[in-house]
Amino acid sequence: MQISNFPEFQEIEISHQGQISELLKRHPLEASEYTFTNLFAFKGTYNIKISLLDASLIILKDIEPKSFFCPAGEIQSADVLDVLFDWLKSQTDEACIERVPESFVHKYVGNSDDFIIEETRDHFDYLYNVEELVELKGRKYHDKRNKVNKFRTLYKYQYLPLTPDLIDDCLDFEDSWCEVKECEKFYGLEKERTAILQMLLNFEALNITGGVIRINERIEALTLAEQMMQDTIVIHVEKANTDIPGLYQVINQEFLQHDAQDYTYVNREQDLGVPGLRKSKMSYNPVRLVRKFKIKKKL
Repeated sequence: MQISNFPEFQEIEISHQGQISELLKRHPLEASEYTFTNLFAFKGTYNIKISLLDASLIILKDIEPKSFFCPAGEIQSADVLDVLFDWLKSQTDEACIERVPESFVHKYVGNSDDFIIEETRDHFDYLYNVEELVELKGRKYHDKRNKVNKFRTLYKYQYLPLTPDLIDDCLDFEDSWCEVKECEKFYGLEKERTAILQMLLNFEALNITGGVIRINERIEALTLAEQMMQDTIVIHVEKANTDIPGLYQVINQEFLQHDAQDYTYVNREQDLGVPGLRKSKMSYNPVRLVRKFKIKKKL
């Protein structure tokens, strides 16, 4: 299905995958939002709609207050931002373009006096070196290494690359995890659950990768990921039974060791301002944070 031309918008569908993925491959953005899987999986959460403006993908977050994500594609000039802001101002009093990577800001708006640029720390992605997270060498990984070693002493487990025949078991694991965590009571967990179900139910069509850890014939940990840039893989989902100490560290290490050795970096997405999540992500020693910004137009 062809994507509508701006200002006509349509819901993102699996049939758009080829067109969007090819566009993002030719014009990659370094932020984790800009993969087809991410946009498709969270389409219900943000009511994501899409359109084409010239050769650029326009991504509308169609919930109040409405906003655009960063335009993705062959941007000829910052004039495309003026077009987007003109449209937004007819829809909302809080017009902004959000989740904008630093590279886009520098290239198109950094030297302009027409825009207000705000850093959005809660949406910064965490970028790590794959080799470091596999080897866990040195003092800075002492705690992680101890947890991994203790887990391997206490548990007999099996790591498996994710294949279609494991999807039903993964769905059962997700149901059990959410029952324990009472996902329905927390907006963030329910939003995450919806996205995970979209990824699992469309696993083959989305062309993503993943891995599971099985203990006593039960899946107790799950990872879902995909290539993001030529040298970077992004982990969309990493979930484990929290009653098993060290399991989160082990699923991370096993997946990267088995399925990410062709990449230099792994993007583990943002912390959304959750203190515990931020502490956890920082504890893995990121090589850098992928900065993102919100852009507003001056009156």
